[in-house]
Amino acid sequence: MASVPAKCLGVGERAAQQQRATQPSARAAVVSGAPLRLPGQLGSSIVHNRRGQFQQRRQPTWRRNAVAGSSPGDEAGRTSSRSAADGSGGVTWKCTIRSTSPLLGDTSTRLSLVVIDTHSEVRSAVITVDSWKPPREVLTSDGTLAWERDGPVTLPAAIKDPGALLLRKMPEPNGAPAQDYIGSIQLVSATTVHTVPANSWVSSDHGWRVFFCGEAFLPKDTPPALADERRRELEELQGSPESRMEKRKNTDRIYWYQVYSDLSSGQTGKLVRPNLGGSKELPYPRRLATNRGNEPDGREKAPAKGEEFWLQMDDRFSFNKNVDFNGAALQSSLASALAIIAEVSGDRDRSPITLVPSLVLGGLGELLGSLFPRVESPLDNYEDYKDVLAMYKKASGPAFQSLLPSNLYPASASSSASSASSSSSGASTASTRGALGSLIGKVLSPFKKADGAWDFQLPDEVAAKIDASTADQRVGPVYDSATGAPAPASRSFINFDSKPGAARTDERLGSKLWSTVTSSTTSINNLLFFNVPRVLEGRADAWYTDEEYGRQIVAGFNPCTIAALKDLPENFGSAIRGKHVNADLQGATLEQLVDAAKKGAKPRLFMVDYWDLSAFWQAAEAEAAAAGGSSSSKSLLGSLAGGKDKDSAKPMVQHAGRAVFYLRQDANGKDTGLIPVAIELAHPKTHKENPGLPRTAGVVYSRADLVKDPATLAVWRLAKMVFRSLDSSFHQLISHWNRTHSVLEPFFIAMRRNISVMHPVYKLMAPHYRYTLNINRNARSSLINAGGVIEKTFSAGPYALRLASVVYGKYWNFATEALPEDLKARGMVDPSTGKPWLDYPYATDGLDMWSALTAYFDKYLRLYYSSDKDVLEDTELQAWWAEVKTEGHPDLLRFGLRSSEEQLWGFQGPIPSVSRLVTVLTTLAWLASGHHAAVNFGQYDFTSFILNTSSLVRKPMPAPGDAAYKELTGARSREKQEGIILEYLADPITATTVSATVKLLSAHARDEHTLDEENEMLVDPAAREANQEFIAAMKRLECDIEMRNADAANWARYGLANDKSGPMPYTLLTPGSRAGVTMRGVPYSVSI
Repeated sequence: MASVPAKCLGVGERAAQQQRATQPSARAAVVSGAPLRLPGQLGSSIVHNRRGQFQQRRQPTWRRNAVAGSSPGDEAGRTSSRSAADGSGGVTWKCTIRSTSPLLGDTSTRLSLVVIDTHSEVRSAVITVDSWKPPREVLTSDGTLAWERDGPVTLPAAIKDPGALLLRKMPEPNGAPAQDYIGSIQLVSATTVHTVPANSWVSSDHGWRVFFCGEAFLPKDTPPALADERRRELEELQGSPESRMEKRKNTDRIYWYQVYSDLSSGQTGKLVRPNLGGSKELPYPRRLATNRGNEPDGREKAPAKGEEFWLQMDDRFSFNKNVDFNGAALQSSLASALAIIAEVSGDRDRSPITLVPSLVLGGLGELLGSLFPRVESPLDNYEDYKDVLAMYKKASGPAFQSLLPSNLYPASASSSASSASSSSSGASTASTRGALGSLIGKVLSPFKKADGAWDFQLPDEVAAKIDASTADQRVGPVYDSATGAPAPASRSFINFDSKPGAARTDERLGSKLWSTVTSSTTSINNLLFFNVPRVLEGRADAWYTDEEYGRQIVAGFNPCTIAALKDLPENFGSAIRGKHVNADLQGATLEQLVDAAKKGAKPRLFMVDYWDLSAFWQAAEAEAAAAGGSSSSKSLLGSLAGGKDKDSAKPMVQHAGRAVFYLRQDANGKDTGLIPVAIELAHPKTHKENPGLPRTAGVVYSRADLVKDPATLAVWRLAKMVFRSLDSSFHQLISHWNRTHSVLEPFFIAMRRNISVMHPVYKLMAPHYRYTLNINRNARSSLINAGGVIEKTFSAGPYALRLASVVYGKYWNFATEALPEDLKARGMVDPSTGKPWLDYPYATDGLDMWSALTAYFDKYLRLYYSSDKDVLEDTELQAWWAEVKTEGHPDLLRFGLRSSEEQLWGFQGPIPSVSRLVTVLTTLAWLASGHHAAVNFGQYDFTSFILNTSSLVRKPMPAPGDAAYKELTGARSREKQEGIILEYLADPITATTVSATVKLLSAHARDEHTLDEENEMLVDPAAREANQEFIAAMKRLECDIEMRNADAANWARYGLANDKSGPMPYTLLTPGSRAGVTMRGVPYSVSI
């Protein structure tokens, strides 16, 4: 995690500053024998002489197409010493094995290694470490505990340039498996130092493992001595056709593909979900195969009790990452906390289901009864807007009054009745409600304080039990390494009282390390403490305005769905007409503006279209009919349509809709802001209640018609809130999950299977996949699973992931995922310049980031590919690309959902050129970094406040003439009107669930790797130079963004015309960030 610079230094000044800060310590490390840790060189092969003067390796000149070698099972041939003409005699080297894992049990024992020379093909004899000095516990630069062990090794004189190491961990004496985490292995001779990165768990189940030096080689350039090992390593990761399908063991390393068959593993009845992927009806990308076996209906079986979903050990969070932050454990603990809140509030149904090991509520039953009073009814609704704002009263303290809006109602709406009861006036109603509650004998919620503040933090006793459960789950693979007897004379501060092999985690780790884990565990109560979101802080009168609503479409949490309107809405089935919008178009008409944009003029009308959210309405009806009206089918359909049958979950209504936005101008023709002018909405019952309305159309809510009358102003505001809930659903399922998490996973699986760690493409792209498989596994077990957080808190409910599948099948094309192509397809840029038509922070900052990535990737790749022919003949690269298309994303072409490879992938067949490869890899890097950051790290600050964004809607939007419409427009007081509106939005428990979840998802971990930090896998000097130039570009981008945010002309960043609220700078694409919820920072990868 890079710190945020105090000021924007010039590139030269910053580079000099970094050089002064790092070079002396690096040389000191060489002299002292400590590990050399230059910026960006952790996990790299570094060569320097004993005086600390760095030497550049000469680039290899080998050109070979095939290498003969022993079979993968030929252990004797693989580890035997090979003679060479100059190989007689031996030379003593010093070897140091380092780990970033704590020293526990038999860690560092029973390890053997073989050194392979790069040039001569000579291999050393097998070297065992048990004769070395005992392992030492060390404190790393970031304050975490680790270990290292060193000793002398005698290598053949012919070994002058170690290119790879074979490493093996032997089982325990009783035959039980054993494992160690190896960070790096350093070999020091009289003249040079060679550091071979490992960064891997080495298990006795693996046999001999190979780890290569840090230099990058295309397959054809691989040194002959290393070619066999390069091939063997890929074969081990690929597995055989038989082993790919076998049930996974904890230590397995095989990568393969599987459909999404685990979303409802172990569930029955209404929690059963169909598999995603493998059919025309529900196409989807593939995930990592876990192979637990299938139920008769094709769903994957649930993991055994107490087990997590399988994941290759090297793709799991590191021990330090686990100690600092573990999404799976915290999600599990959050589910436990929410279950407690739901239990106390008398409504268990609102508690999300998680498939990861979780705290059992029954164990806390007695404690809950003593700490919480029982309530007579669930926490169904907020009472008024001030009651919603009271979610932040504890955090804001005396400043709470500044959160209350002062201009919520226009002056024409004032009346004696409404003024007396107005919550916007700042007058407190909490004491009145409390007095009335006591008079009628009701018990107030245990989550409300006497001053009206909401407080969902748990009592210390309950929180402590949940935190202990979280800590236990965070230990990860270290638990299985804490076995066996320690090495003789081993000294460890942390394991003096540990009991290797004990069942309990605290006993196995020992009191010192267990204390480290528990003391650094994020308390569940931190997630349940809600800071004032930035969308509200200092902006009490912004959230409800049309100007702010339009601003968030281009600078909010989902800025990637807006499109220029170049066709009349009626041409694609909409009911929106000129009569609904013309009064807001400053003298123009809908037809005129659409026609002008179609002819190439600057667009002034834009649309956001979420009509695809209606895709499952008919499917739900068909499923209910096919089930013969079974209670489970009825409850699903009833819930989604707002039904309240006895078997139904809490009602949710999934609307579909469209919104038209107008770009306003001042008298001088200068843009002043974007406002919504018409919103079209429908729900599952709309067309039954309006038989003459086409299925492609809904009820239109016109801004011009509704804002004139204070009574109907509430209808307009509710319509905006309902449409924002669609934005929230589409954001979470499509812009976020589909376009980053799910579509990227197959690219990484294919890369691990087909591209060697020696390959320059692997070294360039590996940081962009860091922790992605881990976070996706966590999501399948507790976020997107049946009954999980997404289904419980978003209107699509049980159809959420099916909706994601439908939209993937209908729209996803890799060819248009490149940011410039995406913007062009949506008509958001001027074709002549490629720049956005309007103040569009996501696009402006994103295009700068895209350009920097493209320049960096182009320079880097041309270091290794001298011609397009080299790309075409790169066997590993082309195997990766072919497998992504046929195994990772096979459904779209297989089932005829795309007409050609050109439509889907942008070109036919293999990657044909260096320039095309640059575009392919830049697209993947952009999606993993910039796009994901833009849609992820603003979630708390935009979506935790339900008046700005409600994740779900509980009642159908009122239509003119129906009873609900009359109730809303006929409300006799503002407080009553607000109470009615809040019956449509998320209830307090759902709001708490969403707020805690997005707070977790919006946070950066301390070990986050952001784009302004070095790619530590790059060693070749020219590659490191290209990386440094990219980092400098990221620093310049930070400064550019800061300047843009300070420019008052940028209405989407600085402030809106006539807006008295404070500005809200756009910082989501600022590369660097500190840890925590910062609303800035662009990690390399989808790691949260």
